Amino acid sequence: MSEFKIKVLFVDDEDSNLRIFKATFKRFYQIYTASSGQEGLSILAEQEINLIITDQKMPKMTGVEFLERAVLIRPETPRIMLTAYSDMEAIVSAINNVGIYRYITKPWENDALKNTIDASVETFILKQENKELIASLKIANEELEQKVEKRTEELQQKNRQILDSIRYAKYIQNAILPDLELLKQIIPESFVIFLPKDIVSGDFYWFHEQGDKIVIAAGDCTGHGVPGAFMSLIACDTLNLIVKVQKKLESNQILIELNKLIRKNLRQDGKSIQDGMDIALCVIDKNKRKIDFSGAKNPVLFIGSEPDSACEYLRADRMSVGGFQREGEKIFTKHTLFFQPNTNFYLFSDGFYDQFGGESRKKMSSKHFYQLIQQNCQKPMEEQKKLLLENFYAWKNSHDQLDDVLVIGFRL
Repeated sequence: MSEFKIKVLFVDDEDSNLRIFKATFKRFYQIYTASSGQEGLSILAEQEINLIITDQKMPKMTGVEFLERAVLIRPETPRIMLTAYSDMEAIVSAINNVGIYRYITKPWENDALKNTIDASVETFILKQENKELIASLKIANEELEQKVEKRTEELQQKNRQILDSIRYAKYIQNAILPDLELLKQIIPESFVIFLPKDIVSGDFYWFHEQGDKIVIAAGDCTGHGVPGAFMSLIACDTLNLIVKVQKKLESNQILIELNKLIRKNLRQDGKSIQDGMDIALCVIDKNKRKIDFSGAKNPVLFIGSEPDSACEYLRADRMSVGGFQREGEKIFTKHTLFFQPNTNFYLFSDGFYDQFGGESRKKMSSKHFYQLIQQNCQKPMEEQKKLLLENFYAWKNSHDQLDDVLVIGFRL
């Protein structure tokens, strides 16, 4: 295969110039010559010319006029004009109207002209390669955008499927959690604030009436979302077994048994998962006006019915249910409190007062939370619920919810 040569069209009305040019440069380039602008245009229409060189002073069609028409045929092909020093007007016109690459004065010097031709062609080739590269990049970018669009749609579809599954899991969790209408029948003056962070919740509420006793609990399982929700379902099912089937009604014994069964069911005897829960659990004896309380890290708040009653609490043990355990059995403390009529009680997780927000953009803090309860404790329970929610959302404002939120309030 012969080596490709640059195609150069040289237009000049003097035959001697055409012969000299061709003889000088034919070993470097593939030379086409034309003795008039019209002949040059005919060659341009038939050949892929890489460079046009034209004399300015020609009869019938000047070099500028020729180039003006040549641009319409080969707009990308670089153009060089040969002219005399005195023909400055033609040079300006060529620069302004047809965008010549360079002008060269007559008579030309061979080496200088060759250097100009080489530079001009090199620039032309670079521009063509750049155009091809841009075209290739455009195609590649379009292909990439199509792939990204397709992958995005696939991810969105999978995300919708996952969200649909989690939303359905919420119905399952709500079905397993006790019916809040039943709580209103058992304790009319009561409320539950239950705000999952991620559709389903690691916090859970649980209650059951057995004779003249009511067992009520607020739990906070390890994590939130789906893992936390799994733990909450295990906790509710285990409490059903302990209280409803085994008939255990001592608050500390319920937590001791809950710890045993959680560790057994999750095989928490070594290197397996060590998830557990914090929980506050009360056993209410309505006839004796007595509450037995046991807690794993979470306390119970209570406030008397008098306007100046202080906000007090029963401490929880500083250990969780389930999870890591040293040798021996976890023993939970039972606190007993005899209460006066219209005493308010509050069980909760840490999600409410750990929420970031406010002007300081910090956690609310348990102190602020206790103050909210203290300020509104004499109001009806439903109004207290409304005010607590208003304060929570006002505090949170535009911040994301940090954790699951659970608050149970009741008046005995």
